[in-house]
Amino acid sequence: MDDKVFYALVTAVVVIGGIGIGVAYSYTTSHPVSAPATGPYYLTLVITPSNPYIYNSTYEHNQPSYFILAANNTLESAANIVLPAHREIVLTIIDYDSGPTPNIGNTSTSNTTIFTKVIGTVGGVEYQYNSTIPLSKYSNNVTTLQKPKVISQINWYGNSSWGYNITHTFTIINSGQILVNIPTWGGSTTLAYLYLNNTGTYTWQCYVPCGLSEVNGGWSGAMTTVGWMTGTVVVD
Repeated sequence: MDDKVFYALVTAVVVIGGIGIGVAYSYTTSHPVSAPATGPYYLTLVITPSNPYIYNSTYEHNQPSYFILAANNTLESAANIVLPAHREIVLTIIDYDSGPTPNIGNTSTSNTTIFTKVIGTVGGVEYQYNSTIPLSKYSNNVTTLQKPKVISQINWYGNSSWGYNITHTFTIINSGQILVNIPTWGGSTTLAYLYLNNTGTYTWQCYVPCGLSEVNGGWSGAMTTVGWMTGTVVVD
């Protein structure tokens, strides 16, 4: 395994969140002054399934949702994600959901393979780790850190009726242009390196229609609720 990939994954899990702002001391005052942060910026997102969601105040339906994993190991809303410009971002996505999807794109009747591709990352790739593997058929699954799959595009999974080997995407868009697209697979951890060099406020969206299946082909519920499967990314 590449040493950089191994180190980044371990650090992203153990030292969750952003690197703190460095402190420099002025020679003319005893008060510290802030210095620009340097080094990688770490962000960990967690996707959990089966979150209670009240739709139109009529019935509860379990829905998937993104969260930010904070430094104190609590889950925070992903409604507004703040990222630095001109700095390496190490993004880890831990996906606890499951299952392939036959549809991907804006609606269930408009598939587009663009969202199966890794876009906007260093090298145009992501690194996918499966979180548990059996040591043998006689042992229980154990958590381990293994050599990742290096992925540039995720293809159709299994036989013709199953779907793409994708559970969700984390996609940053600007006026319809895809800046970043990172597809994830349930039960896996995905690691990606990226730079965002233009400041501004953008939209992030999952492009797997994983909302209420009864309404708009899955493009409702969590899919259109800020903090669940969509939100904003502020780059500054």
